[in-house]
Formats: sequence, structure tokens, C-alpha cells
Amino acid sequence: METETGICDLPADCLALLASLTSPGDVCRLAATATALRAAADYDEVWGSFLPADCADILARCSTADDEHRREGETKKELFCRLCDCPVILDGGKLSFSLDRHSGAKKYMIPAKALWYGWSGYHYGGLVWSRCHPNSRFREVAVLSYLCWVDIDVILNTKNLSGVGRGYAAYLVYMVHWLHADTAQNQNQEDAGGWELEGSPSSSMAADTTEKNGRQKQRPTANGVGMRSDGQWIEQEINIELDKQCPEGKESNVSIEFRGFTRSHRCQIIIEGIEIRPKGMWKFKSRLN
Repeated sequence: METETGICDLPADCLALLASLTSPGDVCRLAATATALRAAADYDEVWGSFLPADCADILARCSTADDEHRREGETKKELFCRLCDCPVILDGGKLSFSLDRHSGAKKYMIPAKALWYGWSGYHYGGLVWSRCHPNSRFREVAVLSYLCWVDIDVILNTKNLSGVGRGYAAYLVYMVHWLHADTAQNQNQEDAGGWELEGSPSSSMAADTTEKNGRQKQRPTANGVGMRSDGQWIEQEINIELDKQCPEGKESNVSIEFRGFTRSHRCQIIIEGIEIRPKGMWKFKSRLN
């Protein structure tokens, strides 16, 4: 009498090969279904397939010797999870690198210090630099005060942004600090402050958030604004077609430009940087924890 066999009866190396053909999120779902699948899902071969092919070259640009020490004895799964949770600083602080939990896609952030600023506002306002911001991955953030409008620009060479191209978008990452208590009290709790973007005068720096089961969920508004998962920073999608500016396999200069009018000059706009990552990543719920 023949006995039926299922996927769990396959050798562990075969299960690992199958898992490596899926995605990080799929592997975590598979691991939750059976003990045999859970063991195969932890194989280095599986998580190594989710790391970028040039991951070692990218991490060689890391600014700290501590990162190299941490990689000693680290499994591929541990490395993947760390790169999702803890962005590494590259090229002496000129860039940060991390991975998307769901797909393993690369994410880069250009720090505020590498951006160019233009503004118009009151003579007692302007741009200053703040060191060691408690919520920033970088040493310095830009603090813009009492402004009417601001331009933020950067030109990047794609040589340092491997993998960026089709499906990627740029996001300004910032937070707002109200300078007058009466102004802050008059703001709606869901209204983060005030950009009126060029070409979209109805836009606002609003982060649409809802509470469910005691946890905050992020949802961008129609104008591309959303609260980041850390609950500290807000992001605004920048209208740029990276697909056209980053032809696959070719080195090119990418110009990223943000134009915005502030709705109130009684605030500080704190800029962490511009993040470049695949579009739509907010839709995915992490299952790695």
C-alpha cells in the first residue's frame, strides 16, 4: 500500500532550495506551518539568497569597525534582520543602507548634510545644524526655522546607489516642531504642519494614522505623506521619475528636487534626509518578529 507524502517529507536541503525561491515574508509564513519547514527556513542558503549580490561590497563601505566585528559568526538570517532594523552608515556618513523586510530590496538614505537648501523667510530664521539628534541615524540634522518656502536639492551618481531604478521613489524624511505653544494647540493632532507643494496647492504635511489593537498603523494620505514606522519621522514622497533617471546597468547623475511652501512660519522643519526605496513598501506587514 502506497503512503502519501507531503512537502514536509522532502529532504531539508530541498525545502531550503524551495524557500530560497520565495521571499522573506513567504519564508516566515512557511516556517509557522510546520517544524520541518521551520528548520529549513533558517538555513544560510535561504537567507543568503535574500541578501543583495553585492552586499559584501556595500558593507565594506561601512564607517565603523564595529559592523565588521558584528558580522563575525553572524548567520545570514541575523544579518538580514539586522540590516532591516539597523541601517548602516556608508562612506563616512554620506549615505545609509538598509533592506526592506518583505522583499529584501535595498533602501538608501542621503543625510541632511549632503543636501542643498534654498529658502525665503524671516531674518531671524534660517538654517542651523543640530548634532546628535536622539531619533536620527546621522550625526547631524538640518533645522529650518521661520520659513515661507524651501527648496531641497541633491544630485547623486548612481554608481553609489546599486540596484536603484525601476519601481523606486524618493521620500523627504522630516519632523515638525512648533515654536509657539498657542500655534501647536491650534493644530489638528493628525496635521504635522505644512507644505503646499508646487503643482499641488492642496497638499499638506498630514500623517494619517489609526489605532488598532494598541498599535499604530501607518497609512499615507493621497498626497504621499505618511508617518514612518518609528513613529518619530514623517515622510513626503517627492515627485520624481527614478525609472527614467536610473537606466539599468548604466551610471548616471540623478537630480532630486523638493519644492514646498510652509503653511505656517511658526515652526521648525527638522530634516533627516532623503530616502530612496521601492514604492508601496508601507503596504507590507512584517512577519519577521
